[in-house]
Amino acid sequence: MMNVRVALIAMMIFAGIASYDCLAQKAIADGKQLAKTYCQSCHVQPSPEDLDKTTWVAKVFPMMRRYMGLDPLPQHDVLPHDLKALYPTSPMMTEDEWFTVAQWYIDNAPTALEPPASVNVRGVTSVFTHVPVKRLGTIPMTTFATYDATSSSILLGDALSNALYIVHAQGSITNTVPVGGPPSHVALRGRKWYVTSMGKLLPHDSAVGALIEIAWSADTPGTSTTKTLIDSLRRPTHVLVEDLNGDGRDDFLICEFGNLIGQFGWYEVFDGGRTKYHQLSPLPGAIRAVIHDMNGDRRPDILVQMAQSRESIVLYTNMGGGKFSSREILSFPPSRGSSSFRLVNADSDPAMEILYTAGDNGDYDLPPYKPYHGVYIFDQTPSGWKQTMFQRLDGAYGALLADFSGDGKDDLFSFSYFPRFDRGDYDLVRFDQDVLTTSNTSWRVSGASLGRWLVSDVADVDNDGDLDVVLGNVSIGPGIVPDDQAVTWTSSGVIAVILRNTTR
Repeated sequence: MMNVRVALIAMMIFAGIASYDCLAQKAIADGKQLAKTYCQSCHVQPSPEDLDKTTWVAKVFPMMRRYMGLDPLPQHDVLPHDLKALYPTSPMMTEDEWFTVAQWYIDNAPTALEPPASVNVRGVTSVFTHVPVKRLGTIPMTTFATYDATSSSILLGDALSNALYIVHAQGSITNTVPVGGPPSHVALRGRKWYVTSMGKLLPHDSAVGALIEIAWSADTPGTSTTKTLIDSLRRPTHVLVEDLNGDGRDDFLICEFGNLIGQFGWYEVFDGGRTKYHQLSPLPGAIRAVIHDMNGDRRPDILVQMAQSRESIVLYTNMGGGKFSSREILSFPPSRGSSSFRLVNADSDPAMEILYTAGDNGDYDLPPYKPYHGVYIFDQTPSGWKQTMFQRLDGAYGALLADFSGDGKDDLFSFSYFPRFDRGDYDLVRFDQDVLTTSNTSWRVSGASLGRWLVSDVADVDNDGDLDVVLGNVSIGPGIVPDDQAVTWTSSGVIAVILRNTTR
């Protein structure tokens, strides 16, 4: 009789353990499935491993509760109508579902992200020497850097003076053109320059940006007229000028990054200057576009980088007559921090590759340094775009791929806007010679500590047959910067550096 009782008690204990285990497994399955259902409604579903537990709890979850209608937004009633529409007036999921999802992320997130690998840097490269571009008495806020071959000048946008600086190859400022707002990009068409003005510098959603035309006089060198072509833009960050519909007239392709709201599209231009807008995407976050014939049909196709919640690169294939079909060719979770992209020819075949950087950490005062921040190359294959290279660089914000050293092999020039402030390891600029054909040899670059680099261009600035680099300094930005470094960046007056190639 006693043996039967013992057996029954044992069966009850094991049944309880099994029941608890089944409940735990069900909670895991439910959390994973609910995350898939709700998280993908706005963006690519992030993995728990993308961020550490603390960042999920302190930063992500409070923000996402508002977007799911679970927590009221302070001062919701005073928001403009289009911003109010972003926040639900009733919950989109139950509290039980929310906590199930949150618990799944917390349980599966690491306590800390993978520690950064140390970079093997062999001193300062001899390939470049630096020439500072100074404007004393100003805080450097250089929002674009572009070389104009027609005038043999460097063009720099300044977000505090709301002006465009024209710079000689020797580094001196030769002219200043006011544009009425923080300039973000310039497209060049001979004597006509087209500048996007953001309207306001800090992130915003108000439609106060504009496209400005600067027309240079053919009769009186150094004089220009300025006029607004298109107004009411939402924080435009990039413009390209191209005949997109084959009617023989240039059109304007504009990235309206916005903040929470924005759009991407092109303005068809008619005789007399009248325009008609064609929206390609209603989403915010379009940061930069490239026009290139991607399929060989002699029509200009469009690639655009989206860098807000739906981080991606989207291809718009030109179907003719101003019609485009869209396809998302690369997508990333919202924690990735997409910061730049370029089309490059990184191998011997005629197809182009995508050079992409991830490194934006502007959402955090004390950013979690992420093991997936760095420089990537994606190649076209019959089954889609595949990653063929990754080089880690904390806070990567731009990269250039070209034969800088003159040996017939591509080198990688990359720079960071969010370096490792926490450990005094300011790996701001890196130069990797023969990066695609040999084991990487990383070098520092002369002048790298003079600024906090956000923008760049590559060109033969001094007309000696090799490629130089221009870097623009945005000295004030997100993140907690050590005082001594912040003072250097903001008080030196260095708005840019010209990195002259010494190989010729």
